Amino acid sequence: MQRRATISTAISVAISTMIAGIGAQTASAQSAGDFFKGKTITVTVAVGTGAYDLYARLLVRHMPKFIPGNPNMIVNNMPGAGGVVAANYAANIAPRDGTALLVPLKPIAMTQVLSPAQVRYDAGRFQWIGSMVDAPGVLVLFKSANVKSIEDARKVEVAMGSTGAGAETAIFPTVINSVLGTRFKVIAGFKGMSDIFLALERGEVHGVSTVYGSVLGLKPEWIREGKITYLARIAATRAKELPDVPSILELARTPAEKEVLEFLTLSNSVGRSITAPPEVPAAQIATLRKAFDEAVRSADYLKETVDKGIEVNPIAGAEVQKDVARLIAMPKSTIEKVQQALANTPKKAK
Repeated sequence: MQRRATISTAISVAISTMIAGIGAQTASAQSAGDFFKGKTITVTVAVGTGAYDLYARLLVRHMPKFIPGNPNMIVNNMPGAGGVVAANYAANIAPRDGTALLVPLKPIAMTQVLSPAQVRYDAGRFQWIGSMVDAPGVLVLFKSANVKSIEDARKVEVAMGSTGAGAETAIFPTVINSVLGTRFKVIAGFKGMSDIFLALERGEVHGVSTVYGSVLGLKPEWIREGKITYLARIAATRAKELPDVPSILELARTPAEKEVLEFLTLSNSVGRSITAPPEVPAAQIATLRKAFDEAVRSADYLKETVDKGIEVNPIAGAEVQKDVARLIAMPKSTIEKVQQALANTPKKAK
């Protein structure tokens, strides 16, 4: 009898434990689902007005409806030091509960390995939610500069606008100068791509290292009216929309040059991405990634991108995470070669 009682007690305990476990899982799922209800998610953009800001504001108009609890989402611009100010803030000051997100500059991981002294973040520890579009770079010049090729840029000085030393607007032209012998003069200090584009129209600079989508989204009339020249695409291959523009790797004359130039292409998948700080709970990250994936494929989102001429090619957060880790793990010898190429410091805009 005592044996039966013991077995009965053990079964009761097991069932109680199972029920408690199921209840805990349900409560956990419910709390993860309800976490964002009544909250505001602040998306910090690492520059002022421009393509990054354009994509961020597009996303915040659509993503909340896919987050359980339908939180409010707002954009806060935090330009400075080529995106480093915003990245440092996200890594060290921003809340770590999913209510603070970052739209970083594309070279966030590149800047970390090239200029570690100025950063207080580890891009590999950020939790990547997704990328709205991959963003291969392109060297864009106004036709008034009378520079039609990389060969021409070896012969005359070409003023290039930039937001700061940590941005692709500075990194790419400076490295290309060192590798290919061009004479790009980087003028840093602009708050965002819109400011640089305005300076281009005023004749204050001749060009910029940007992405095709930025021109398409912010200045489509430049394309329609044939006002600009593309010198090279900072990518491994040519693009279907720019079939006559060489990839930067085509311009390498030696394997050593190609190794350095290839490094510039590795951050393309980061593109126009959104990420969370380190240590945000896994449940919130899963919720945000799912909402991102659904938002960027929704009919309303895609319609707005078509209406505004905005490029889209979304990449899942887990894939961006892998690409960032790969860039950070690049061989020291390659990084040192790029650092050597970056020895020139951009001049400050007046």
